[in-house]
Amino acid sequence: MFDAFIWSVFMFLILLGTVAICYIIMLKLLLPKSDGDYYILIPCCSNTTKVLEKAYSAQLKLCLLGEGLHGKVIILDCGITDDEKEELEEIYKECNEIYCIKQDEIKEFFDGRI
Repeated sequence: MFDAFIWSVFMFLILLGTVAICYIIMLKLLLPKSDGDYYILIPCCSNTTKVLEKAYSAQLKLCLLGEGLHGKVIILDCGITDDEKEELEEIYKECNEIYCIKQDEIKEFFDGRI
């Protein structure tokens, strides 16, 4: 009886170790390989609610993968109104890695970063 208990604990630990090793291997495969920064570009023309959802989900994915320091979310301003800009500015204050760039400024933003 005691032997069965020892074997069941031993098999449980082997199974737990195997699952942990598989999880670590899969997590390493999902992480980006480069050490440089990468950018997620989201165009914004009129519907800011969809853009905000996309920006939040992209930022959340970066943080969940542990790449919040290397990845940045950029919202490309393609002619939004002043009310929408105010709404987006509140989001920029909350999330420190979400930027808004006008179409004219995109080349200047990426000069020296790429």
